[in-house]
Amino acid sequence: MADIVIVGAGPVGLWLAINLKKHNPKLDVQMYERNQEYERSHILRLRHLATTLYAKHDGSSRENEFYQEIMGRRLRDVFLQATGQVFIRTNDLEDALKSYATDLGVGITYQKILTPRELELLHPECRQFVAADGSRSPMREALIGEDMTGQKSTTEYPLRYVTEVKYQAEGRPGKLDVFGDQYKANKLMPHTVFEYVGREKEGITPVTLRTFLDRKTYEAIPDATFRNPLSIDSDNMPDSLRQTIKTYMDIRSIRAAEKALADSVKVTKLILSMYAAKKFGVMHEDRAWFFAGDSAMGVPYFRALNAGFFVSSQLARILSTGLSPNNKVTAYNAVRPLDVAWEFTTARSKDLLLQAYQDFSKISSEVPWEFMTFDRQTKDAIQDRSQKHEPR
Repeated sequence: MADIVIVGAGPVGLWLAINLKKHNPKLDVQMYERNQEYERSHILRLRHLATTLYAKHDGSSRENEFYQEIMGRRLRDVFLQATGQVFIRTNDLEDALKSYATDLGVGITYQKILTPRELELLHPECRQFVAADGSRSPMREALIGEDMTGQKSTTEYPLRYVTEVKYQAEGRPGKLDVFGDQYKANKLMPHTVFEYVGREKEGITPVTLRTFLDRKTYEAIPDATFRNPLSIDSDNMPDSLRQTIKTYMDIRSIRAAEKALADSVKVTKLILSMYAAKKFGVMHEDRAWFFAGDSAMGVPYFRALNAGFFVSSQLARILSTGLSPNNKVTAYNAVRPLDVAWEFTTARSKDLLLQAYQDFSKISSEVPWEFMTFDRQTKDAIQDRSQKHEPR
């Protein structure tokens, strides 16, 4: 007899299930996930605060083992370094979360769920359901999708046009400091790049380069998704973007001792947007439905996962109370405006800082007395690689 059923066993859904069981070990929590194998393996930035604020903690050896696995430190140290963060692969985080959830007694069934009604028929006894099934949530669309007036289930605000270059490097390459080598590199290129270097695992380190583009360049790039990515040398890749990517990878090779695996380089494009569901919870006949993670809200700059953890920790507290399902929906919707306002404001603030960084790096590159530049040896090495077009 399931007490709570969750659609989507990604990081946020699993985090919610873990917190529910820690609040009340007697709860029967069941999850449905369509993919037995992970579709994506990219780098996530997980903030310490996202796993501590609002979350339920029991100080058990299993909890400390989990924090040691994903953060590299025990829970006590995570609390003491609340502003810290860790870069981690999606599949490593999901492995750790799934193992923790199953150890707590959470049931996971691998089955694609298409509609809310399908799940309600599978669990006629259950009155509480959670949709953690992603930004294009079929559950959300079915429950609060486009109505007769044409209003959509979410409100969306585009911020930036970007490409992401994802690849693997041998060993453990270094990182370029944002206000050091990264700043010097960005003055040499048509577009601004930020890098994200993950953890080394079995002699391989994942790297993501996020390039910020103007709209014209973005629209000149053909569709490129994680399922159908482009290569750097694709014929329809804009020259300015190709130049930026190759130059930055050259600089990482020189300054970070990086050895990129040429056959692993993939280029995708996306629009960084902010969006939020019109409601975080709804009643569907006599059953309560709640939206969590990307199903509820999405914000850019690596905030989506962290926002998902914050909100799902709140939801776990609400679902663990003795309130009626209808009152739980009311309570969850009451926190929505505050969560959306906080996350949207934070994302916009970071976007303003990003714009200031871009403007300053481009303006300073034209100042004759600018001293923040690479030394002559590095400049010659970059120029030499550019001329020789050395293969990656």
